[in-house]
Amino acid sequence: MFQDDLKNHIDEVKNEFEDYVDKRISLLKLHLVEELSRFTAGFAVKLGILYLLFFVFMFLSLAAAFFFGDLLGSNGLGFTLVAGFYLLMAVIFWLSRRIWVEKPIIQAFIKIFFPKFEDDEA
Repeated sequence: MFQDDLKNHIDEVKNEFEDYVDKRISLLKLHLVEELSRFTAGFAVKLGILYLLFFVFMFLSLAAAFFFGDLLGSNGLGFTLVAGFYLLMAVIFWLSRRIWVEKPIIQAFIKIFFPKFEDDEA
């Protein structure tokens, strides 16, 4: 009798534990889907904005190149001046990529996937 009761209690505890583990796994999956969805949506919005900004910069660059071409008397020189500006910006960006790109991306991923740690730092 005592052994039957103990076996029944152990079976109940085992079933409840398995149920708990299944629910925790489901909760983790939902949390992961939520975070990945939020990340994907944010990425899509930023990609769309970058796409539109690309065209803005392209047309502003063309306008600047023609403007400098009129000032210098040669469209070729105007386009070369604008290209030189972009080359200079690319070199500056490459030299400071760790500060402007790598560190903010790492911090953004930490903020997205580990929001609790962000609150602890403050």
